[in-house]
Amino acid sequence: MKIVYVTQIVPYPPHGGVLQRGFNLLRELGRRHSVHLIAFHHPDELPYGETLRKSREELERFCDQVEYLPLWPKQSAAHKLAAFAFATAYPKPFSVLAHRSRRLSKKLRQLTSSGARADVVHLDTIALSPYRDDCGSVPVVLTHHNIESQLMERRAQVESTPLARWYVGLQARRLRAYEASESGRFSVNVMVSDTDAALLRSICPGARTAVIPNGVDVEYFVPRRDEESPAVIYTGGMNMFANRDAVDWFVDSIWPRVKSSVPEVRFLAVGQRPSARLLEVAASDDQIEVPGFVPDVRPWVARAAVYIVPLRVGGGTRLKMVDAMAQGKAIVATTVGAEGIHGDNGRHFVIADEPERFAAEVVRLIRDASVRRELGDAARARVEAEYGWPMLAERLAGVYESAIAGARP
Repeated sequence: MKIVYVTQIVPYPPHGGVLQRGFNLLRELGRRHSVHLIAFHHPDELPYGETLRKSREELERFCDQVEYLPLWPKQSAAHKLAAFAFATAYPKPFSVLAHRSRRLSKKLRQLTSSGARADVVHLDTIALSPYRDDCGSVPVVLTHHNIESQLMERRAQVESTPLARWYVGLQARRLRAYEASESGRFSVNVMVSDTDAALLRSICPGARTAVIPNGVDVEYFVPRRDEESPAVIYTGGMNMFANRDAVDWFVDSIWPRVKSSVPEVRFLAVGQRPSARLLEVAASDDQIEVPGFVPDVRPWVARAAVYIVPLRVGGGTRLKMVDAMAQGKAIVATTVGAEGIHGDNGRHFVIADEPERFAAEVVRLIRDASVRRELGDAARARVEAEYGWPMLAERLAGVYESAIAGARP
């Protein structure tokens, strides 16, 4: 197949959920198909120079062509201010405005014309939906990494100021209306969980869906239990609101309870761009470690007895969950944190939504190595059976083939 794959961000380096998913699926698709990658470049995430050159070099190992486009609100401070000013009167979600690009429209019209016709176009987020109109009769598949409107609704509930709650709530309503009007226009909507697929069909009755969950490299992430210590760990870039909120909630409402029961416990908060507040808390508590970005998270996870996912905001499925499961970790998660994962509470991980219960489960698992091993073994077996990237990429290729077959006269 000739696949045109359009992403909202350069999927390299593969640190974090969307990047990790995109990188691994592209790598596996590129083994058997011709892939033309077009990605919006975020200079704050991927600086110009050697880092940017390295990303192109790595992606060209399995993509026949790689093109980067500027994301206009991030070109300068003035562009950013203009974007937010325009957004006040723009009736669609801000993310749609941010991804407007005449260059992308022109490129897609070229790639889907009769002369150099692609077999299928993959748009990797709802914000790219307008480009469906530039693809002519070529089938177009749209990925929803989560239900964006649900993500915003949950965020609005935990924002700290009335203005922020109002603005995020407004974006949530616009996204819900946009999902309802746009999703039915695509050959297939690729979802990351059965839960999200059902929710999208309730928002847009008749929308065609297929589930390709987030996966894991089961050869890269393996159990290393001999290194465990009485520590708990959370991993995730603190530049994302959901991760900041999760760590803040854990530190404020759960950590003191865990520490009072297990005085020697340590908390490892690993991820790029830790907030000033978290650094301040860590400076006054020598049992909290905040290393920031680490090039290899595996040694940090190996140190911890318990992996925590105290998310209150989110959607889709958590790559951090399947990564931790592959490493055979005992996991305590909120319902939101474990959402979309094929696993059973008490068998593959433990669910706890109240601070007291969450803390009690963490303490129980720190103290009981046999229960930790039982949970970790079951979690590892589950990801080996269901979440390997080669298998998931093969399923995605099958979705493309179905879309192509359905588009034939």
